Amino acid sequence: MSPRVVVLGGGPAGDVAALRAAQLGAESVLIERAELGGTCLNWGCIPTKSLLAGADLLRKIRNAADFGITVDAPRVDFTRMMERKEEIVLKMRRGVESACQRRKVRVVKAQGVVDGNAVVAGGERFEYDHLVVCVGTEPAGLRGIDMEHPRVVTSNGILRLERLPDHLLVIGGGVVGCEFASLFLALGSRVTVVELLPQILPGVDARITQQFRRSIEKEGATFHTGRTVQSVEYGESAVTAQLDDGTRVDADLMLVSVGRRAQTRGIGLEDAGVVIGEQDHIVVDDFLRTANPQIWGAGDCIGGLQLAHLGSAEAARAVENALDHHVMPMDRTVVPACIYTHPEIAMVGLNPDAAAAAGLTVKRGQARFLGNGKALGEGEPEGIAELYADAASDRLVGATVMGVHAVEIIHEVSVAISDGLTMDDLGSVIHAHPTVSELIMDSAEQGEGVAPYLS
Repeated sequence: MSPRVVVLGGGPAGDVAALRAAQLGAESVLIERAELGGTCLNWGCIPTKSLLAGADLLRKIRNAADFGITVDAPRVDFTRMMERKEEIVLKMRRGVESACQRRKVRVVKAQGVVDGNAVVAGGERFEYDHLVVCVGTEPAGLRGIDMEHPRVVTSNGILRLERLPDHLLVIGGGVVGCEFASLFLALGSRVTVVELLPQILPGVDARITQQFRRSIEKEGATFHTGRTVQSVEYGESAVTAQLDDGTRVDADLMLVSVGRRAQTRGIGLEDAGVVIGEQDHIVVDDFLRTANPQIWGAGDCIGGLQLAHLGSAEAARAVENALDHHVMPMDRTVVPACIYTHPEIAMVGLNPDAAAAAGLTVKRGQARFLGNGKALGEGEPEGIAELYADAASDRLVGATVMGVHAVEIIHEVSVAISDGLTMDDLGSVIHAHPTVSELIMDSAEQGEGVAPYLS
C-alpha cells in the first residue's frame, strides 16, 4: 500500500510537497482553502513582478531620447496594467493545476483542520501517514492603525487598486515597502516611506543600502527612518499620519507593510502535538519534523527567511525525509534573496556584518556598474557588485549585487559558494564580454588585486 501524504496549504511550498510526494510513489492529497499558488503566485512574487516590469518599461520609454529615439510622452493605463497582472497570475495558476493533474495529486479546495491522524476538509476526512503543513503567512496589521479603513491597505489590498494614488504613504521600509515604493514612483505617485529602524532594508549590507536610498531619493522618494507613527487621522479621501518627531504626512493611501504572520492557529495543530512558537511559527527540527513524528513543516509558516524558493526547497526536503528518500537535514547555507526595486538588489550568503558576527574576518572585492559596458549600453549605470571572502582562506562566503540584472547574476556566486570556490577561483573564470555578469569576475579580480582596470 502506498504511503498517504496530505499537504495542508497550496503555495510554493505545498505545491512542491504534494508533487514531490506523488513523484516518490505516495498517495498525495493537497488541501488549499483559496487558490493554488498561495501568496507567491496570487499576492506576491508573480503579480508584483508583472507590475514592476511595466514600471521598468515606462522608465525606458521616458529615457528613450537618450538612445536617439523620439516618442510622445507615455500615458499609464493603470487598469490595463492590473488586468495584465491578473492574466499572468491565471496562466501560472493553471500551470500548477495541470502539474497536479499530471502527477495525480488530488486537490481539495477547502479549509483543512487537523483531527487526529486525519485532515477534515470539504466534508471529507483524509487519513495520513505523513502530514506536511505549508499554510504560509498573511500580512500583519499595525497596532493603532485602522486596518479596515478604505484608505489603508496591506500588500494584498494594494494589488486590487482601481486607480493610482497621488501620494502613497508606506509604513515599513523593508523589502515589500521598498518594492512598492519603487513601483509607484515610476508610475508617477509621490511616495513617503516611514521606517522604525535607522536603516531601510534591514539585513542588507549598509553600504549598499545607502547607495540604494540615494538612488531612489533621486526619483522623488522621501524617507523618515528611525521614526514611528504616533497617530492617524482618517478622512474620506485622505489619511494624515503624525510621526513621533511631530512630522505630519498627508496621503490619499497608506500601505502598511510591517511583516507577515503565520496562519497556524485554529486548525488543530496544537491538539495534534505540534508546538507553535513566536509569531505563530511551527517549531521544526533540522529535518523539518515537528514534535509529532507524523507531521512536518515547510515554508513561511516555520519562520526564517520568507522566500518562495526556500519554501519549495524545504517542502521537497520534508517529503523526502518523511518517505525515507535520501534523509538529510535542511541546509540553508546558500539561499539567494532578491529585491525587485530599481535598481535591483540581490544577496547570497553572509554580508560583512553577519560574517563578523560569525567570527570571520572578510575581504571585499567590488566593481561598479558605471564601468561596465553592457550596463552603460542599457542606460543603467547605477549599481555595485560586492564579493565577500574569508580573509584567512580566501573562500567566498557571500555577495551583494545592486544594479540591472542583479537578481539573475547572483546565482553564479551561489554556485561558487556551494562548491567552496575562492575569490581567486571565481576571478579566474573567463566571462563573456560585454555582459553585466562580468562584474562578478571584475569584483573577484579587484579583491585579489589583479583587476586590470580597477584600483
